[in-house]
Amino acid sequence: MDNEVKPTWRLAWGLWWRTALISLGVTLVIGLIGFLVGIASIGWLIPWLIP
Repeated sequence: MDNEVKPTWRLAWGLWWRTALISLGVTLVIGLIGFLVGIASIGWLIPWLIP
């Protein structure tokens, strides 16, 4: 069988970019969720913080 994928710098660079972009996207989604939860909790806590 000659269907093997030969490792090249082009393949490595493509995989690196794909991994970097996926990681960035996951981080942004988790950060956005955390930000929204933080904003909601601040809105919920303000009546108790301000007499």
